[in-house]
Order: sequence, then C-alpha cells, then structure tokens
Amino acid sequence: MKKKLFSILPILLMAILTNAQDVTNYRGAFAPAPERMWTDSWTNWDPQNTAYGTTNVNVTGSITTNTTWTSNNVYLLQGIVYVNSGVTLTIEPGTIIHGDDLTANSSLLIARGGKLIADGTPCKPIVFTSDKAIGQRAKGDWGGIIILGNAKHNLGTNNLIEGTSAAEPRNFHGGTDDNDNSGILRYVRIEFGGFVFATNNEINALTMGSVGRGTVIDFVQTSFNNDDAFEWFGGSVNCKHLVSYKNLDDDFDTDNGFSGIVQYALGIKDPAISDNPAVSTSEGWESDNDATGTNEALQPKTSAKFYNVTQIGAFRCSSNTTGTGVQPTANGFSRGARLRRNTDLKIYNSILMNSWRGLRLDGALAQANVDQDSLVFRNNIIAGDFSTTWVAPYAGKSLAAEDAATRTRLNNINYGNDSVNTCSLLVNAWNFLSPDFRPNTAGAGAILTDPANLTSGPDLLTYIDIDNTQFTASQAYDFIANVLENGGGSTNGIISLVVAKPSGWNITVPGLTLTGTNQSGTNGSSNVFGGTPNNNGDWFFRQDANNVFATSKPGVIISKSGLSSIGFIASRKASTSTGTNQNLGVTISTGSGSDNSDANNSAVLNLSTSN
Repeated sequence: MKKKLFSILPILLMAILTNAQDVTNYRGAFAPAPERMWTDSWTNWDPQNTAYGTTNVNVTGSITTNTTWTSNNVYLLQGIVYVNSGVTLTIEPGTIIHGDDLTANSSLLIARGGKLIADGTPCKPIVFTSDKAIGQRAKGDWGGIIILGNAKHNLGTNNLIEGTSAAEPRNFHGGTDDNDNSGILRYVRIEFGGFVFATNNEINALTMGSVGRGTVIDFVQTSFNNDDAFEWFGGSVNCKHLVSYKNLDDDFDTDNGFSGIVQYALGIKDPAISDNPAVSTSEGWESDNDATGTNEALQPKTSAKFYNVTQIGAFRCSSNTTGTGVQPTANGFSRGARLRRNTDLKIYNSILMNSWRGLRLDGALAQANVDQDSLVFRNNIIAGDFSTTWVAPYAGKSLAAEDAATRTRLNNINYGNDSVNTCSLLVNAWNFLSPDFRPNTAGAGAILTDPANLTSGPDLLTYIDIDNTQFTASQAYDFIANVLENGGGSTNGIISLVVAKPSGWNITVPGLTLTGTNQSGTNGSSNVFGGTPNNNGDWFFRQDANNVFATSKPGVIISKSGLSSIGFIASRKASTSTGTNQNLGVTISTGSGSDNSDANNSAVLNLSTSN
C-alpha cells in the first residue's frame, strides 16, 4: 500500500501544478474555519429586496467604439446590445446595469474579437439585474451576458450560440485560438435573467461560446435565472470562484469540447425552483461532448476539469440534525452530476450533497470513458439524508449513484470517493440568507453501508519510516510517523497520535521546544529517504514526562487512501550505553470513533546503540 501511494501522489501533484491549480488539503469549495469564505462581502443572497437605483441611461443596438460605463449612472439594456469586434466596453466597479423586461432578449453580447472589461471589487461588485421594483423581480426578466470567442469548438469554427438568431453574423463563435482574450469578468453578479428563445434554446445567465483562456472569469454569482447558471460551448477559458444560486436548470453545463479549468465553485438549488421535467431536469453538472454523443471523431472532447466544488441540491435538511430532510416542492430535480454523451469531464475534490441522485454516468460511452480514465470522478464526497423515504414524484430514498453501472464505478476504491449519510457536513448550509458553507468539524454522519449506496468505512493505520535504527554516541535521526486512511472512507474527526519516549532517546519535533501546552507545527521536509515532506502544519504538539502527543487540527481530513506524515527527531542521549535496545512505539486513535479496526493502530520500531 505504501509503495502504491508514493508512486501515485507525485503524478497527481504534477498534474495539478502543470495546470496552474491551487493545491488544497480539503474537499469542497471552502477551507475550514478560521479561513473566511471567498463568498464574503461581494455576493447577495437576497437580490429580490435590494435597491438598485433608477435607470438614467438607455442602451440599444451596437457599441462600435471603445466605451466606458460609469458607476454614477444606471444603465438599461434594451434588446441585444452588441460589443463589436475590435471594440472594448469597460464597466466601472459598482456600476448597475438593468435588463429591460419589456424588450425581448435584452442582453449584453460580446462578439468575436470584442472585449468586456467588467472588473469590479469585493466592495463594489458590478451588478446586472432586473429593472423591476423590489418584490416584483422574477427569473426571466431579461436575457443575460453572452461572451463569444475564437477558441476551439468541436463542431467547427462558425457556430450559432443558442438563444439567438442565425440571421445575425455576430451571433456565431468558434476558431482555432485557445489563447483568445475576450476581457475580464470579475466581481460580477447576474440576477433574474434567462430568456427563452425556444424550447431547449435559451440564453443562460452567463453563456460562453468558444471563449479562450486569455479571458478572466473570476468571482461571478448568478442568481434566479431562468435556465442554466453557467454554460460553456467549447472554449478553453479557466474560471474561479463561481456561484450558482437558485437558478432554474443546471448549475454547470459543459458542451462541445470545453477544455478549461474551474476551481472553487458553489451551486445551490432552491427546493421550489426547477425546470419542467417534461423538457429538462435540473442538475448540478450536465456534461455532453455534443448533442448526440455518438460521434467519436469530434475533437476536442469536452474534457474540462472541476476542482473544489460544493454543489447543494434541493433535498435540503431543516437543520444539521441527521434525518431532517425536507421534500422539495418543485418536481424537476434529479442529480448532483449527470455526465453523458461521451463526455470526458473531470471532477475532483468536490462535495455533491442533498440531491435525488448523487451521480449518473449516463450511457455506455460515458461509462467506458471512466474505465479508460478519460472521464474522471475522484476524491469526492456524495452526502445527504439517505435515510428518509420521500413521496411521489420522488418515491423512495435518495441514492449516491443512480444505477448499478454508476455505483460499480463510484465504489471503486482506487477513485477515492465517499458517500456519507449526514445533514451536518457543512457548518450551516440550510440558512439561505446567512449561510456558512465551510466544513463542519463537529458534524455527525456515518459512512454509508447501505448496499444500494457505497459500501465503505474509515480505517486508520500507522507505520514509521526512518533511515537507520542504530545510533552512535549522541547521534540523531529524523523519523516520520505516518497516518494512513487504509479503509474505504475518510477520517475527519480529531486524530491523536502518541509517541512513547524510550528512556535512552530524546524525541523532539522540528522547530519546536515542546512543553505541556499544545503548539502548532510547521510543514517541512524530514531527512528520510533523501528528503520527505511532512504535514506538521496540520498538527498540534505537546509532551509530558513519558510521551509526545500530536493532535490533528480542526478541519483536517485524511481521505480514502490519504496519508499524513508527521516529522519527529530521535536523538540518543549521552548517558545511553552501547548495546542498548529499546522500542519506539507509536499509537493512533480518533475521538469520533470513525475507525473500523484498532488492530492496526500501533507501530513499533526497535532502536539500538553502537560505539
């Protein structure tokens, strides 16, 4: 097991660093407290009751020269407003833009070769919203933002964007430049949009057609929109810090060869807002390679990578108490993720919770893509109230996997996924207006043993690594006490590790002078096997007369097949005589009781002296 871990982890780390992703030690969109949520200060959980000012500048037609919209005005989009090729529209931080509900498809469309510089700030986000009064706003009051670029699309270089007319040449997108730059969209909110051009042909809150990776999409919230929150048609743009809040259809929809990277995203369903299941079901993720998914020759494939996403479905709990699930009132909800039509989408380190079904690998091609490692679903948590029996139209219990073929792949221990029956995975996911989506280190919940879901459970073991166990006079060696999650679940309670001090050796921690009070460790490298990183920064350290204690910090999770390496130093005392042999013992335990076996919770190493 150790050899396998050492061979896999460097490859994973290299893949992450090559793609410029942040390396995290947690799953989901948010780090544990005391780190602040990245949604603080710029999002709005109650846009229905926010005063946005009165329109004083109407905008129609085309923007044909470089233009700046200023924050002392309130703008009204009437019909599709085009930013032409070669033209830049700059919007100042704090600017409000309304969409006219009386003019069909009032939207802002950035044509190929045009640029939008909407660069808000946390204190002054830019807001696109309804022009209606407080209390009267509704999804579909206007259109949305459409950004079209010259990056690759698997149907060619001239594709009509959905929700628009083929009679207008500026409605087309696609090209060969994956580094294309359409501008900046940062600290922006998009509210109450979503124009329905025809059935299954709508403008989303933010529609991206062949947008290149030179474009910046960061800190964008979409709320109460009448279709998808974010949809990518081809393109290579990288996105961070996305929020989908109470939108009608899918949170994250990827199509036609989208190959970008998305990290830190939050999707939240409203139990009363879903699509019509006769037309479409509302998913967290929906991913297709193309409309039919049968043409293997279409390139590039939809292969986007999503990291650190928290997707919260509509089968919410009323509190953090287990078994308090509340049935949604809308009837079109389905999965946390529906991956279908030959997609090669990749989802890592994420949380999918409280959906009717957690995951569906839809169709033989999608399932085959998992088997050949081109479609990836790994190191994720599927959580929810899996004990409540729902009534029609959702008859029965929620499931982590929709069908047997999906379950077989989700349950593959090599993929590192977990399924947890809990309402308390997060600190407070159930308060719409004052939520806290950080991991709940005090949460209850059990790894599922229902055969209809995952069969797994946590099981810690420990072992010791050291280069040499024979010490000359006053000699010191680094050693590592490893804590490995060897079972089928994750250990997320408080973990304690005790090193019993041999009488002939001093046991210390690099960089610390140990006392009886907890001190925080620092990550570093131990001189073991030529240099091995340690995770001392995840642990507190103290000692008494007989032992050295390491206690995991709140929020530390050792996921399935995960490893935490704790660095120590063993030094032979000057008074220890030649020929001494003593045991160095290490023992681990969890206060949460989430450890299936105590038989492998101890390790012993014999230390000896020479000269």
